[in-house]
Amino acid sequence: MRSMKQNGFTLVELIIVMVLLGILAAVAIPKMGTTVASSEEAAETAVIAALQTAVELYAMDQVVLNSEKSYPDNPFDEMDKPPSKYSGTGSPSDDGEWTFFNETEEKSVRHKRNDNTLYKWVYTKDTGAFGGRIAL
Repeated sequence: MRSMKQNGFTLVELIIVMVLLGILAAVAIPKMGTTVASSEEAAETAVIAALQTAVELYAMDQVVLNSEKSYPDNPFDEMDKPPSKYSGTGSPSDDGEWTFFNETEEKSVRHKRNDNTLYKWVYTKDTGAFGGRIAL
């Protein structure tokens, strides 16, 4: 009797590998989505912290110059290096864009995330304070 040499994989083995890959993909993709969202949230927190620092430095400079603490109209103007996608005033329209919304009734920093969600932080010029993240 001749011995048969087996080359390659059987159909059952290939199906088992495909099922395992499918299970791995089903577990990994949702985790990746939350990772992207949390990284955007961390980046937003860093930008707001940089804005708070810039506003406080401006206020301290005003104390030295004028003996009176005051805060800037637009906090982005006081940053050494604004975010790369800062586009000025108004409402953001592009992914990742930062703007300063300056209306009579409200001043706020706005950011449009890459998933098209829009967030704002209310800026109070009298105190130099930023409110918490609010989804629009």
